[in-house]
Amino acid sequence: MENYKTIKELADELNVSKDKIKYQVRKLPSELPSKINGVTYLNEAAVTIILDSLGVKLPTNDQVILPDNTQDLPRGDTVSILKNELKIKDALLVEKDKQVNKLLDNQSEMQKLLDQQQQLTLQANKQIEQLQSQLMVTYTEESSRESKDEVEQQLSEASKEEIPGLSKKWFQFWK
Repeated sequence: MENYKTIKELADELNVSKDKIKYQVRKLPSELPSKINGVTYLNEAAVTIILDSLGVKLPTNDQVILPDNTQDLPRGDTVSILKNELKIKDALLVEKDKQVNKLLDNQSEMQKLLDQQQQLTLQANKQIEQLQSQLMVTYTEESSRESKDEVEQQLSEASKEEIPGLSKKWFQFWK
C-alpha cells in the first residue's frame, strides 16, 4: 500500500478540499479506487487522472523540490539546490518573456486589423453618402422636369378646351 494515497492525503497534498477529491473519485472507473475498512485508497493511475482533471501538474524529475528542512543539509548541498532552483526559475522567466512578447505581437496585430476595419467602414459610409446625394440630385432633376412637363401639358390641354361660359358675354350669363 506504499503507492496508494487516501483521499485526505491527496487533498492535503494539493491544498484542496476532500469533497473536491471525492467528486473526482466518483468520476473514475470503479477498478481504480479501492476501499479497505471504509477508507478509499487511490493508486498512481487514479491520482494522475485526478491531477489532470483538476489541472494540477506534478513536478517532473528534472525539477528540484526543496525540502522543508534545508537546515539539516550541509551548506554546500543547500547552495547547489538553490542554484538549481534559480536555473529553473530563470528558464521559466525566459519562457514567460517569450509568451508575453507573443501576446504583445498578437495584440498589435489585432489593433492593426481593427484599425483597417474601421477605415474600410468609414470609406464604405462615405461612398454610401455620395451615392445617396447623387440619387437625390438625379431625383430632384427628374421630378422638376416631370413637373414642368406636367404643368405645360395641363396648360396646353386647358387652352385647347374651351371653358364654358368664357365665350359668353357678361350679360348673357342668365340665358
